[in-house]
Amino acid sequence: MSDPMVLKTQHWLNNTYGGDSRYNRIIEDGNTGWNTINALIRALQIELGLSSTADNFGDETKKAYSKAPLQMTTGETNNKFAILQGALWCKGYNPGHAGTDDAIDNRFDAPVAAAVKELKSDAGLINPNSIVTTNFMKALLSMDQFKLLSSYGGKPAIRSYQQKINQRYEDYTGIIPCDGVYTRSTNHAAILALQAMEGMPLSKANGYVGNQTKLHCPNLPYAGAQTNYTGRAYTPSEIASFTELLNFYLYVNGYGDGNLALSLSPANIMAFQKHCALPQTGKADLSTWLSLLVSYGDQTREAHACDTRFEITARNLMILKMNHYQNVGRYIIGGDFKELRTGEPEKIIAGGLHFFPIYQDVGRDASAFTSTRGASDAASAMTAASKHSIPQGSVIYFAVDYDALDTDVTRNILPYFRAVKNNLTGYRVGIYGARNVCQRVIDQGYAQQCFVSDMSSGFSGNMGYRLPDNWAYDQIANLHVSYDGKELEIDKVVSSGLDVGVKDTVRSQDYIAPDPLTSTDPWECCINTYEDRIPIHSEPNLQSAVIGFIPTNSFYYRNGNMAGRPPYENLSNTPDNTHEVRFLNGLGNVSTGYYCGSTTIGSTILEPWYNAQKPFIALNSTGSTLEDADTRTEVIYGNRMRVFTLQRNLDWGTGWEDNAGRHTWRQGVLPVGTKVAIPAKRNDESDMRMWRNYLPVVYWGDASGWATFPTNESFSPKADTILIDAGLQYGDSPSTRALW
Repeated sequence: MSDPMVLKTQHWLNNTYGGDSRYNRIIEDGNTGWNTINALIRALQIELGLSSTADNFGDETKKAYSKAPLQMTTGETNNKFAILQGALWCKGYNPGHAGTDDAIDNRFDAPVAAAVKELKSDAGLINPNSIVTTNFMKALLSMDQFKLLSSYGGKPAIRSYQQKINQRYEDYTGIIPCDGVYTRSTNHAAILALQAMEGMPLSKANGYVGNQTKLHCPNLPYAGAQTNYTGRAYTPSEIASFTELLNFYLYVNGYGDGNLALSLSPANIMAFQKHCALPQTGKADLSTWLSLLVSYGDQTREAHACDTRFEITARNLMILKMNHYQNVGRYIIGGDFKELRTGEPEKIIAGGLHFFPIYQDVGRDASAFTSTRGASDAASAMTAASKHSIPQGSVIYFAVDYDALDTDVTRNILPYFRAVKNNLTGYRVGIYGARNVCQRVIDQGYAQQCFVSDMSSGFSGNMGYRLPDNWAYDQIANLHVSYDGKELEIDKVVSSGLDVGVKDTVRSQDYIAPDPLTSTDPWECCINTYEDRIPIHSEPNLQSAVIGFIPTNSFYYRNGNMAGRPPYENLSNTPDNTHEVRFLNGLGNVSTGYYCGSTTIGSTILEPWYNAQKPFIALNSTGSTLEDADTRTEVIYGNRMRVFTLQRNLDWGTGWEDNAGRHTWRQGVLPVGTKVAIPAKRNDESDMRMWRNYLPVVYWGDASGWATFPTNESFSPKADTILIDAGLQYGDSPSTRALW
C-alpha cells in the first residue's frame, strides 16, 4: 500500500537532488524499498561532501558522518535533517508535520527527537537520547525493522534478545534489527556477542567462528577449563550471559519456550543434540556450541558418510574403509569425470559400503530450475538409476548447488521439484541444498528427505535457518583422506540414519542365479584334465543310465565319496569313490548325476580319469585352454594369492557353519572385470574344497589395487567365509567359464 509520507519523501529527494549526477532519480510510488533507501543514502553522501556516491553506507560514509552526528538544534534548517525525517517516515516513525506541505521541512525539532527516541527504544536502548549516532543513522538507512513482524514469523523472545544485543554489545555488532525474525544478520550479531563475552578485542572480533572463538567458548555447565581472551576464568555473571546466549540459540532452533532464563535445560540440550546426531550428553560442549553457531558445526566430529566426485576403485574403497567411512554419495549422471562407472555400485557394496545416489546436471543458478527441466531430469534420473542397477524405492538426491534466494525457491525451485515428484516413478525424491531450500521443498511435499549443504556456511539459505527435520545427510567439510600413501578428496557427511543408502543392486538381464545351497556336505570344485570325457550316471552305480558327460578341461562340482555314507551305506552296488556331481549337461543346464571312480564293487582299481581331476583354482583360463594358476599370483597385503578375473557378473556372499551344517547368504554382485584373490595352496585336495557352487575368496580388486570384503562382524548372522559363485551356470569350458 502506498504511504503518502513516503511519497512526499520520494518527491523531496527527486526535487532536491535530481539534477546532481551523483544521485539516481527514483519512481515516486509511495512504497518504501531499497530504491528509496539507496536514494536517501546517496542524498546523505552528497550532503557530507563525498565526491562519489554508492548504494551503501560504507566506511567513507561512516567516517564523514561521525564528524557531526545529527542532534536536535533549535531554529536551524539543514537538508540532512530532511533526510533524517524521510528515513524515519520510511521506517514507520512519525517525526511530525504529517500531511502538511512542509512535511519534509529540514528541521530537527521536538517531534523529530521524539521519533528518534522511539526508534532507539524499539532497538533496545534504555532511556535513550535523541542524538542520531553513526550506528543509528546506518540502521535508519537500511531495510531493517525495529517493530515485531509477527506476519513474517517474528517472535517476542527473539526480539527481546535482539534488543539485548543492541543494549550490551553495540560496539561489536552495531545496531541490528529487532523484528523478532531470526536471520543471518542476527546470527552474525550473536556470534559477535559471543566474542564480546569472551573478551575478544574489537580489532579481533569479526563474527566468524575461528580457532580463538572456539578456544575461549566455555563448556556449560562450567567447570573452569576454559578462560577468556586474557586467560582469566569466567565469573558466575559472565557464565550467566553465556547461558542466556545458549538458550537463545536453542530457542531459535526449536528447543525451549522462549523463556531465556539464566539456567541450563539439559533436556533441551539433549533434544538438540539428538536432532543433530551429536552425542546426547545434555551438556553444552564445544561440538554442541558449534552446531548452534554455524551451519557446518564441529567439522572434526565423527562421521561415517561422505560424497565424492571420484570413482570408488578398489584403492579408493580401501582408503574410505580404513578411515571408517561406510556410506558414500556418488553422482548418477555427469559424464566420465564424476559419474558412477559401470560396475562401480557392485564394487562399493562388495567392499562393505553403501552408496546414496546424487543427481546433478548443472543446477548452479535459478535459470536451471523450471517445470520442464524437472520433468526431463526425472526421466533422466530413472534412466541413470536403471543403468546403474539402483533398486526402485531408493532415494535420489536432486541437487540445488548454489546460494538460492528465497525468491528463487518460490519462482523456480518449487516448480522444478513439483515436476520431479510428478514424473519420477519407482524412486523417492530427495533434495540436496541449503537448509531453507530443503525445508521449503519438503514442506510442499515435493521431497521426502534432504542432503544438506551445510559446508556452505555463508549461503543465505543456511545462516539463520535450523537443520530440517527430515535431514538424512549433512555435508560439513571438504578434506583429503589417505591410506597406504594414497589420497582421496571427499566431502565429509554426517548421517542421521534416515537413509542408509543403496545396499544391493538390481541384477542385470543376462544374470543367471546360482543354485541355492541345499546340501550341508563338503563339496569340491574340480576340472577334468583327463584326455577323455567322464560319463555321468543317473544313479550312484555303474548299471544306471548315462545322462551326460564332463568334457576334457571342463569344470564341475562334486560331493564327497558317497560309498559307505547315508543313504548309500547299504547299497551293495555303489562302488568306492562314487560322487554326486553337478555338471553342465548337453542342453546348457546344471544337472545332478553320479560318477564312479572305482571300476567295480570292492575294487581298488580306479578309473584312469579319477586321479586326473584337479582343483578349479589350480588352473586358470587363457580363453582357449588352461594354464597353471600360479602364473597369475600377486602378494596382496603380505599374502601370496592366485588371481582370477570375472567374465560375468557373479554373486558373492557369506558362509558359516553351525550344528546344522553349512549355510550361505547372498550379499551382492561383483561386476564383470573385477579381480578376486584366492590363497595359493599346494594343488592338492584341500584346494578343491568349496561350498557347493561357491569358492572361498579373500580380496577383490581392479586396476587401482585391492580391497577387502566386509569384516565378519558386519554380517548377521556372523560369517566364517567370504564366497563367490563359481559360475557353472554360464559355462564349464576354458572359453565359457565365468572366472579366468
